[in-house]
Order: sequence, then structure tokens, then C-alpha cells
Amino acid sequence: MTITLKYFGLIADITNKKEEIYSLTESVFTTEDLVNDLHLKYTNLNETPFVIAVNKTIATSDLKLNNNDIIALLPPFAGG
Repeated sequence: MTITLKYFGLIADITNKKEEIYSLTESVFTTEDLVNDLHLKYTNLNETPFVIAVNKTIATSDLKLNNNDIIALLPPFAGG
């Protein structure tokens, strides 16, 4: 299973990329599993708050991911 990860703002700075293709070996993989993997891969993410959107909808921590999902990691927004 393959998903696309899109990074914005500070998250893109931490990962040094705006997008990556992520291959999953497990048949059941949730947003919580993804966050745990990303915290191991990008240790600075542990200190950065963010929300996850799956296919342009804010997701819960236990949402099951599907092949070809598009996942966005969104840092806190500041307005002005």
C-alpha cells in the first residue's frame, strides 16, 4: 500500500521536503501508526504540534489508511 504525504510550514522545514511517497507493509495501518513512524523518522516532529488531514478532511488518531490516500501534516495556523 502506498500513500502520499504532504508537509506544510514548519513540518516541511523539519522533513526537508514538501511531499513524499510512503510505502506501508502492514495491511491495517492507521493515522496513529503513521504518526508513530514519522516521530521515529523525524525526531524533531516530537516537539512540533500538528494535525493530520486525510484526503482533505481532518482525521482522528485511529483512522484506517487506504491505498493512494493523500495525507497532509498541518502545523498550527496563525492568522492576522
